[in-house]
Amino acid sequence: MNKTMIAALVLGATSLPAAAQTAGGVTLYGLIDTTIRYSTHENAAGNHNLQMTDGVLTGSRWGLRGTEDLGGGTKAMFILESGFSPDTGNSQQGGRLFGRTAVVGLEGDYGKLYLGRQYTLAHEVLSSYEAMAFANNSIVGYQGGNYTGLRYDNTVKYIKSFGGLQLAGAWTFGEAAGSFSKSSAGAGSIVYSMGPAEVGAVYQVTRDVSSAFFGAVPAALASKQTVWGFGGKLDTSIATWYLGYTNSRLDVADYKNQAAYVGAKVPISGALSFIGTVQYDWMKHLDTSGKRLTTAGMLDYAFSKRTDVYAEVDYTHLQGSWVALDSAAAFNNSGNLYGNNSRLGVMLGVRHKF
Repeated sequence: MNKTMIAALVLGATSLPAAAQTAGGVTLYGLIDTTIRYSTHENAAGNHNLQMTDGVLTGSRWGLRGTEDLGGGTKAMFILESGFSPDTGNSQQGGRLFGRTAVVGLEGDYGKLYLGRQYTLAHEVLSSYEAMAFANNSIVGYQGGNYTGLRYDNTVKYIKSFGGLQLAGAWTFGEAAGSFSKSSAGAGSIVYSMGPAEVGAVYQVTRDVSSAFFGAVPAALASKQTVWGFGGKLDTSIATWYLGYTNSRLDVADYKNQAAYVGAKVPISGALSFIGTVQYDWMKHLDTSGKRLTTAGMLDYAFSKRTDVYAEVDYTHLQGSWVALDSAAAFNNSGNLYGNNSRLGVMLGVRHKF
């Protein structure tokens, strides 16, 4: 049974009109990425742990996507994507049905317009310049730039390309009665591609932030968060090279974070490749500061375009106030080190796309 037939059955079960099941084509897709991981310092006593967990490269998901040709070079599209943990079968993104993506839009010569829950421009641009694309890097103790959320609800995004130049803008509605700007967000980005090289930059402002990279923000400190960054990548005969920088600032709560990352993807043979990344960030809060270093290396073997296996080693080291910050109960991005200042991890994983 092919993907289109399966998707039609899924849609039929939700009682959608017959035309919605077939017009323009609907595809069921997804991937499952699971690892066996050994890691040190997994509790306050510093004990190690051996566990099955989510994959290091990509979050497991399933989704539905489809298009309809409207004529004149214009088409309608939609994406509904749900995340899950393959080791338990539980839904991710807080249990949302389509927590990864839920968008509808139009695409044509005038550009692309998307509405719904979707990735922020900050994540889309900056993750392009990190060798592991940030992905599930919370497992190895890092989240690039620590900006609030990879995805925003209630967002409209517009993208327009002019040859190798791409401009994009996004607005997230705060949906607060009596105020157009309260709890809203705005972002703009520019990306330029020329042959094997690409560079890009992004600027994003989120108002009335109630959570951030260090966990919950007290209501009295909810404030504006500003994120900006830039990066580039270069594809050469021996490797694809990555370089990026992210700056994140939370005004009233007075948290500042800077992150720099460099990495490479190196083909070794037809099926075997190596990915390496080094990520370093500086955090400052009031009169305290700290530093965090994460390195990771991975060998990946592709059995086919859809199935690969990999072995990964990573090391994270914390200095200064990062140690206390990371062990905070509310901390949501670093993979809690429980007051320890380092962690070594080793994992074996398998990933299958469908």
